[in-house]
Amino acid sequence: MTSSNKSFLILEGVASTFYLLLTQGAVFTGLAIAFGLDEFLIGVAYSFPMMAQVFQIFSPIIVERFPKRRFLVNFFNIVSRTPWLILALLLLFNLRQPRLFLLIFAVSQVIGAFAANVWTSWARDLIPQSERGSFFAKRSFYISLANLIVLYLYSLMIDHVGDPYGYFIVVCIGMLGTLLSVLSLNKVDEVSLKSSGVLAEIRAVFRDYNFMRLSVFYFVWNAVVVTASPFFTYHLLKNVAVPFSYIGLTSILSSLIAMIFYIVWGRMSDVCGHKVVAVLGIILASFTPPLWLFMNQTTWKYLMIVDAFMAGISWSAINLTFLTLPMEVAVSSSPTYFAMYSAFGGLGGLVGALSGGLLAKTLSGINFYLFGMPVLGIQILFFAQGLMRIATLPLLNKVSIRRHTPLRYLILNTASYLVRRSPLRPYEYSKAGIINQVKRSLSEMKIDTSKRRANQWRVKRWW
Repeated sequence: MTSSNKSFLILEGVASTFYLLLTQGAVFTGLAIAFGLDEFLIGVAYSFPMMAQVFQIFSPIIVERFPKRRFLVNFFNIVSRTPWLILALLLLFNLRQPRLFLLIFAVSQVIGAFAANVWTSWARDLIPQSERGSFFAKRSFYISLANLIVLYLYSLMIDHVGDPYGYFIVVCIGMLGTLLSVLSLNKVDEVSLKSSGVLAEIRAVFRDYNFMRLSVFYFVWNAVVVTASPFFTYHLLKNVAVPFSYIGLTSILSSLIAMIFYIVWGRMSDVCGHKVVAVLGIILASFTPPLWLFMNQTTWKYLMIVDAFMAGISWSAINLTFLTLPMEVAVSSSPTYFAMYSAFGGLGGLVGALSGGLLAKTLSGINFYLFGMPVLGIQILFFAQGLMRIATLPLLNKVSIRRHTPLRYLILNTASYLVRRSPLRPYEYSKAGIINQVKRSLSEMKIDTSKRRANQWRVKRWW
């Protein structure tokens, strides 16, 4: 892969951040509240990105007829993101009907899902397997940098300019980012795609039991996460009355932490495998939701900072590996593989979003005191979320990865190597030769680091 392709793929990711921030997190929740959506409807709205992924199952048919993937990605991005200008105009003219918001958002997500599938297939062909961890870590680093700057800019616009003009300006900035992302992808090389026929490829994917295990895990993970994810920001804005600018500041802190750990996780995934990084990320992400049981008007300033640190570390690992895992497990670059992976994830997200919306609506009338602190019903959902996340790990452990160091072996033998002694019972792990593997991996990392010292990885211009 040429350096030019890498640079423009990074630039495309940065530019797309301007738009993607409108569709998730605090900005999206603020827009939803501005259009009058309640807890249940917010849960429904959060289900649309997941539900839209189900439609990716049809993208291989489109790619088979129009194999120019660069054109398809740009076309779907333009068509899916332009309707947001209609939402901006509805805000200006005070036509704030929840049904219009849901309709426009649903259409944009369905069309955008096709672009995501084609992009993943294209990126797998562009990026060599040995460089995926480090490249996507670098790309995620720049995206996180853009995320923290743009999100803070959006927060200031919404807080100080106000409704509706603040939201109108924010949406227009997102459209400018879309234009820049299209121009960036036009500079990336096209790669021809060979197809053996959509039906044959679908049968091949279903017969690939290892890939189907990964898809089932993704279904369950999305069902679990989306059950509560729409309501963290909702709780801050509606129940705790946290200023939008403070949410923006903690999001910036989380992005800064993520930027650092994208580098760590990227190198680690290239050496030890993407699966072990995913497992670590899930374990860490399971400790965050229970903290929200104590998130109230007295504690929010401090707990939001703790949450930002933990989220930055854990979700940088999850976001990186959930993109690279299907690339590692799939036996080809056929869009059918990634369509199936996304479709399973979309169905899981749909189940989780609808279930979460109903649960949040049911729990909204509950409130009590715990150790003298007020607790609302929705915070019970947050506590349960942590337990459900950790319960998904057995499904991921069933997936086989070509390059994988089991987590327990990595921790034991890395610790033993660092103190320069053998494990107490090395015969337990001799079946994989794991001791020598970890020592060799660490030695290679040291050698590779010394070779690159003259050209150290750092933030630099890409244009």
